Amino acid sequence: MLISLRGYRRGWLRGDLIAGLTVWAVLVPEALAYASIAGVSPVVGLYAAPGALLLYAVLGSSRQLVVGPMAATAALSAAAVGDLAAGRSREFPALTVALALTTGILALAAGAARLGFVASLISEPVLKGFIVGLALTIIAGQVPALIGVPKGSGDFFEQAWDLLTRLGQVQWVTALVGLGSLATVAVLRRAAPAVPAPLVVVAAGTLAAYALHLPGHGVAVVGHIGGGLPSFGLPGVPAADYLRLAGPAAGICLIGFAEGLGAARACAGRGDRIRPNRELAGLGAANLAGGRSAGRWGDRFRG
Repeated sequence: MLISLRGYRRGWLRGDLIAGLTVWAVLVPEALAYASIAGVSPVVGLYAAPGALLLYAVLGSSRQLVVGPMAATAALSAAAVGDLAAGRSREFPALTVALALTTGILALAAGAARLGFVASLISEPVLKGFIVGLALTIIAGQVPALIGVPKGSGDFFEQAWDLLTRLGQVQWVTALVGLGSLATVAVLRRAAPAVPAPLVVVAAGTLAAYALHLPGHGVAVVGHIGGGLPSFGLPGVPAADYLRLAGPAAGICLIGFAEGLGAARACAGRGDRIRPNRELAGLGAANLAGGRSAGRWGDRFRG
């Protein structure tokens, strides 16, 4: 438990506080964006993040790894829940939370069964090819919102073709805001890498939407989000749906574990020992914490 705090020195506190602020600056816009990719309200991503960070620190084995939302698992979540929620769109948020809880339970069970060795059996070219393909699918699904055209349906090629046929419908104000935001992030990362570019762009976009009345010019905004703190609990989902989500949850668990373990090993310092089974336990606890934190919010944001 809290293996990273063993031998902690008081002199490290200042640097860790700065690191914490840096992680916060990057995590906030990531949580907002990836929650949207998963198909739920952005606030669900914000409330799911703190518990995941804390419980991974308790059970995980890496001193450097930060557990947070991932584009790959967010897209897989949206696809899995979308299949189950067909015709039940109001239940989409609650089913997303149920998927996170199911993933957490499977990861904890795999860690207890010492199945961490499975990561060594995954071919790196296969994993990278899968992630690149998933990234292309995410791009095809998000570009329409970036330029203000309706999103098509189907696989990557169908969505890409649909996008090409709608280029004449581009809303230029929306496109200017979206592409300008991307350009700003790219410039800041090159010119001022110490500046949290995503957070700066989110803050600037929020101010611009208010000051310039961008919704009146056709720019879509998130809209009103109720305040308050999350109430821990379980989503109102039948037990049968948890069983239906077990298959997709196993796939998400495997992808998240493989990516996280690779990152933990790449960032490990001298003398650090990354334990795959503890990483599974940390991943499982993080998903359970995130799901419990967002559980009631999943019900609140139906429809």
